[in-house]
Amino acid sequence: MLIRVPVLCLLLGLSLATGADQTDERLNELFTTLQSSQDPLELMQTEAQIWEIWYESGREDIDQWMSDAADLVNAGDLPAAELLYTRVIENLPQFSEGWNRRATVRYYRGDYDGSMEDIERTLRLEPRHFGAIWGLGMILGSKRDFPGAIEAFERLLEIKPSARDARPRIELLRQEMAKEAV
Repeated sequence: MLIRVPVLCLLLGLSLATGADQTDERLNELFTTLQSSQDPLELMQTEAQIWEIWYESGREDIDQWMSDAADLVNAGDLPAAELLYTRVIENLPQFSEGWNRRATVRYYRGDYDGSMEDIERTLRLEPRHFGAIWGLGMILGSKRDFPGAIEAFERLLEIKPSARDARPRIELLRQEMAKEAV
């Protein structure tokens, strides 16, 4: 008697759902599209799909905490959001988006050192995380580390050539660096 895997899983009460997150195999093809497409609509859809995959942990409790924390950010309660993202990280430290979201909240709160630590962790887990790289460039620029910021934005363009604000930022950073050299 042949029982197919989906039927067997249903009979045993197992789930076929797997965590998406930064390890999802679909990301490779999406990043290829992100790097090669010239179609603005396709690029927008591809980026949205990447974010959707990154945001899914594969665990219902983590996904709920992520959603609740995002609601707290939108409501302006950054301390509570940071605590909830910390809970996500403590419970699923290999989930890059938990680190990235906490980095963002820490950035908004002016905790650049804490944000940098979380960005570093995000990028260790997902080196292509263009959101984290953008944040890295912003923080380095605000710390007047112009060469580091330029390098971050150039890295962003390697991953996401359509990043509209990267080229103007690089130019602005070069101008600031030139002013300081005088």
